[in-house]
Amino acid sequence: MSRIGGEPADRNTPVSASLVVRPRWESEHVRDRWKAEDFVGRDAELAAIGRLVDEARRGLPSLLLVGGDAGIGKSTLLTQAAEQAEIALLLGHGIHVGGNAIPLAPLGDLLRQVRRSWPALTESPHFETLAGSLSSAPLTTAGVDNPVGVFVPLLELLTEVAGDDALIVGIEDLHWADTATWDLFEFLARNLVNEQVVLVGTYRANEVGVDQSQRRRVAELARLPNAHRIHLGGLSRDQVARRVAALTGAVLASDVVDEIVERGEGNPFFTEELVAAYLSGERIPTLLSDLISTDLARVGDGERLVLGVIATISRDAGHDLVAAAAELTDGEVESAVHAAIDAQLVVIDPQTDTYRFRHALIGEVVYTELLPSERRRLHLRVARVLQARPPGGFASASAAGELAFHLDRAGETADAFTALLAAADAAEAVAPGVAFRHLERALEIWDEAGAVASALPRADRLMQAADLATGAVSNQRGVELARDALRFGPPTRGWPWAHERLGRFLWGAGHLAESKYEFERAAELIDSGEEVPATAVCAGLAQAELMHGNYELAASWCRRVFEVAPTPEHDPVAWVIARRVLGIVHCSAGDPDQGVTLAREAVTAAPTAMTNALASIYLSIALVDAGRYEEAAVAALEGVADDKVTGLGPTFQSYPVGIAAEALIRLGRFESAGRVLGEHHDANNLPVGTLRLARSAALLAARRGSRAAAISFVASVESRPTDGFHQAVVTATSAEVHLAIGNWELAGAAAERGWETYRTTPIWAARFAMFSVAAAVERALDAQARREPVDPGIAVALGDRICQVTSILGDTALAGDSAAHLAHAAATVTRLGGADPESWARAGALWRDLSDPWWEAVARVREAEAAVSTGDQARGSAALQDAQRLASGLGAEIVLAEIAAVSRRTRLSLETPDPIAVDRAATNGLGLTPREAEVLARVAVGRTNRQIGDELYISEKTASVHVSNIIRKLGVTTRVDAAAIAQRLGKA
Repeated sequence: MSRIGGEPADRNTPVSASLVVRPRWESEHVRDRWKAEDFVGRDAELAAIGRLVDEARRGLPSLLLVGGDAGIGKSTLLTQAAEQAEIALLLGHGIHVGGNAIPLAPLGDLLRQVRRSWPALTESPHFETLAGSLSSAPLTTAGVDNPVGVFVPLLELLTEVAGDDALIVGIEDLHWADTATWDLFEFLARNLVNEQVVLVGTYRANEVGVDQSQRRRVAELARLPNAHRIHLGGLSRDQVARRVAALTGAVLASDVVDEIVERGEGNPFFTEELVAAYLSGERIPTLLSDLISTDLARVGDGERLVLGVIATISRDAGHDLVAAAAELTDGEVESAVHAAIDAQLVVIDPQTDTYRFRHALIGEVVYTELLPSERRRLHLRVARVLQARPPGGFASASAAGELAFHLDRAGETADAFTALLAAADAAEAVAPGVAFRHLERALEIWDEAGAVASALPRADRLMQAADLATGAVSNQRGVELARDALRFGPPTRGWPWAHERLGRFLWGAGHLAESKYEFERAAELIDSGEEVPATAVCAGLAQAELMHGNYELAASWCRRVFEVAPTPEHDPVAWVIARRVLGIVHCSAGDPDQGVTLAREAVTAAPTAMTNALASIYLSIALVDAGRYEEAAVAALEGVADDKVTGLGPTFQSYPVGIAAEALIRLGRFESAGRVLGEHHDANNLPVGTLRLARSAALLAARRGSRAAAISFVASVESRPTDGFHQAVVTATSAEVHLAIGNWELAGAAAERGWETYRTTPIWAARFAMFSVAAAVERALDAQARREPVDPGIAVALGDRICQVTSILGDTALAGDSAAHLAHAAATVTRLGGADPESWARAGALWRDLSDPWWEAVARVREAEAAVSTGDQARGSAALQDAQRLASGLGAEIVLAEIAAVSRRTRLSLETPDPIAVDRAATNGLGLTPREAEVLARVAVGRTNRQIGDELYISEKTASVHVSNIIRKLGVTTRVDAAAIAQRLGKA
């Protein structure tokens, strides 16, 4: 058995826990609970060990030194490496008992393992020599009479154990090893010549670092030519999440995983214990609490006081702050810190010279063990020290929050209330999540704060909390707070603003009918001449009308904002809202590039984290509409990262995650899209955000060819409460997904609904025109195959629909996403009449320009069919082979199946012929350069310009230039003629 991290669970020499003098929280108390298949992370380390094993199998032994904290996974790494390499693993363990190291304890450990696993080797003279030496010296004595006498027999015995394969043999816990064990380890390291052995030594870097003798030994060993070092740090967040899922059998919410990561610092043992505590409803793992408490009992009163102060400060603490809060002299603090460092409880940050607990959980246990009166007193001392500092030092949001925290914990309610409001205001622009927590606490103690609170407008603070809650907690919480605010009368900004804000929160929570009522009420109050800050309300109403799908009204409200606030300086928040809304209006009107420009201006001018988060979402939408998928994915994922830092992740991240995934899907990066969706599966606090996530999941499943999953995700999309703006997204998802998986009736029905609703909205009109044309043509072709009557005017009708969209867009707007959809639609109509490979080539090129390989592959399949119908087998074969290359790279099963069907039907080969070898002397005589000769060899077997470019690592345009030059030099008019000449010049 093995586990993910932690130290060896199986001791061959049991030791009473009460005899271990190192910190008990670092003791070997973890038992194996992890199966090999639960192992996560450490890929680079496993690969490095794997390379050493491969070398050992070739008779090249090596030395590996593995350092890291207790519980970090040193033993498990070796176990996993041996399992992967399918070789034997022998580990001996250094042991401390009663303050002393047991001499050569690892050697006895190794011999017991040999006896159990290789009983035949107990008759080896080397084994007998070693066993005899150890049996003559009890493990509690000073050591073996002649330690050197056991070194050579052990080396020989290891060679016998390895046999015909390699062997990993190690001494663990070298920091607890006696001098004889170190000598043994060094002897083995320096005398490995051609043994098939990887010799490993594990140690705790912090303990070796404070022992000068051991530090010197490790440094000297590391200089050996066959030496390698690995230092294990904490697991990444993703790895911790996978470990947590393996242990619980479920996927926990992101905030729970984040807390485990923060408190456990990626340490596998701590992670396991924190998960166990979480499942049992405990704050601190009982095992760790008991072990750490035992260690704390050994320190004196002065040390406990200093530890209590550091725990109370709750962050890395400078010496002056600790001394002042503890009310001790510098010397007393230094003495106490030295003792805490020796006890492995505290470390000093070398960059900042501050004190902190070696692991965060130690501080939690220290704080928990303080009496309530001690905590209040220490918090008050810290608060008074902070208050006494110059005001300039506490202008930052973090400093204001720290002061509020300590005053609140000290029970100074009135002062804490004032400090909490100041901290919320300071943090609002940069960390909304933090600001909300400060404000929420201030609201909780409002009635207890007395006169200082009664003089303030409560409605204003409740509305402020509601706005913050929509980003930091949920829109539903924002609704609750906003409604609570209205009970205290109008806020300072007036009733129209309050109704507009409540409408926004209701929309975000999915209460669309109630939201619409509140927006209408706000608009009525503005029109009635209510005294309000007009820009704020107008900007909010612009966004509301956009979400309702009323693009003209949204633009009108934006213009009203810009009349009052022509630049960001006049009203930054309102200006940014109006700018981003106007950007999406331009996208819907068929001008996504201008939409991108406006949305980018909004991001640049955003004055707060929340306005920046929303502007970034709008920018990513505009970039997708513009077909700039690479930029869209980057912008969306950057937004997700920013939201996590600012505390907006719970509500805001689902939407940009969905956008990022869609962009990656359209780029053909299915694995990356799946990973993004998997990492943020619980980002579901915003209904329209879950809609975006489900849309991307549906597109991914459809393009991969997973019909059942695609249909399930479409159903999820259609089940969400939807406003006018997102109804287009829902309908387009249904149409595109059903089209991709071959459900022509459902695709056509959705496309027709979309066409009827959005035929006057240019960007959506182009998309729905293509979906409806494609579904209609497929249905007509099915009917023809069944010998059923087909409306002879269908091709004309579909062509008219395309012309309608073209007319709406105009020539200047017909580019990017819209151009690709309309070109594909126009090419699709030709399937009902005269085959036109050129129209499909144009569609494929436009999809290629958008970097959408899935639709490009579809277009190339149809080009192949059309080419064969016109008698151009070579072109058809090249197009079908290109489609297969694209679809194979994507793993697009449905497209691959269609390619195979077309190949059977048309007898087009999917095998790409090798370029012929043309006679170089002949091509020289014709005036062709060596590069042109290479191009001609590929023209001869029907390669397209793009395929030639791919094979010769040149651009498609360059390949085209070479082909034109060849045709001119050969005096022919087509590439077919050039191919014929090449065939004649070809070598057998």
